[in-house]
Amino acid sequence: MIFKIAFNGTSTIQSFFTSSSACPLTVEPYQAVDVSQIHGDTSGTLLPINSFLDYLDIKGIKRFYIHRTFALGDILQLVPVVRELRKRGYDPYLRTIRWAKPILDLLDIELSVITSRRYLSRGEYGIMMDWLVEQDHRRAELSCLHRVDIYFKALGVEDSLGELDWSMNMEKFPSSGIKGEYIVFQPAGANSRKRLSLNTKDFMIRAFKKAGISVVIISGNNMMPLEKLFAVIAGAKCLITMDSGPLWISHFTKTPVIGIFGPTRPSERMTYHPLWPKEAIGIRLNEKMDSPCESCFENMRKCNGRVDCLNISGERLYDLIYPYVIRFLEAGISYEG
Repeated sequence: MIFKIAFNGTSTIQSFFTSSSACPLTVEPYQAVDVSQIHGDTSGTLLPINSFLDYLDIKGIKRFYIHRTFALGDILQLVPVVRELRKRGYDPYLRTIRWAKPILDLLDIELSVITSRRYLSRGEYGIMMDWLVEQDHRRAELSCLHRVDIYFKALGVEDSLGELDWSMNMEKFPSSGIKGEYIVFQPAGANSRKRLSLNTKDFMIRAFKKAGISVVIISGNNMMPLEKLFAVIAGAKCLITMDSGPLWISHFTKTPVIGIFGPTRPSERMTYHPLWPKEAIGIRLNEKMDSPCESCFENMRKCNGRVDCLNISGERLYDLIYPYVIRFLEAGISYEG
């Protein structure tokens, strides 16, 4: 098994542990966790189980929560997971934070909003997904998997998945408010491992302008409301993005996408995209370096944390991206629902 899952099923109060990433980890009554993340002797008080879903089946329970409270992309990847579980006869809902509520409501995903106030569980069964998929950065057996597959394996789903449901109803979303044809460019994600240099970003913007291509710039610093961001990406001829939240939005909007990857790989991020592989393109910058290196999944041991694979010149990156942009502009691909 990839995950060693256990329940806090014998306790009537919350238990507090420290995760392997030194983050506080709250385990509520009837909550399943991956105990490999937990440090401390008290982890032995948890009840080991082979599979979260099998355990619920034995108990005759269909209603449960999935707890995930950060990282837009990882929250959005739970949407097809919830939809697949519904098809299998379960009744899951997400437990997350308030800023995710407007978009999850529009995607018809039931949720319970979490606040910073700690409270006792009212008897709900659930599974902790915070800090779980992030283990792909340090565990080789996980770094070869798509994060959607990691979620399913944590739940105990081992059989083959069918086509995932990334559907959305654009009639529920606002207008983008942008006239004419345009592309969307996200040069910076949430951290330095997903961020182009300012010189590269500025060159790309100037080059697109010189080519007569209208560009809408988005980033973590000026991110618009999520429902508006969905509409803007849906109306674009293509999205150029880092390994970040907008990449997952394009799964729902069916927008052609050019993903820029440094320490991570397209095969673990893009293979479930509805347009993969012809209109969902992954560019591996670590292969384009003068001295190519393997994808390190953000360990960055070889470059001592410098993220050398993202230090690409604007000229070089533009040359790699431009042919795809022209193809998407000429193809006239647009959202079809």
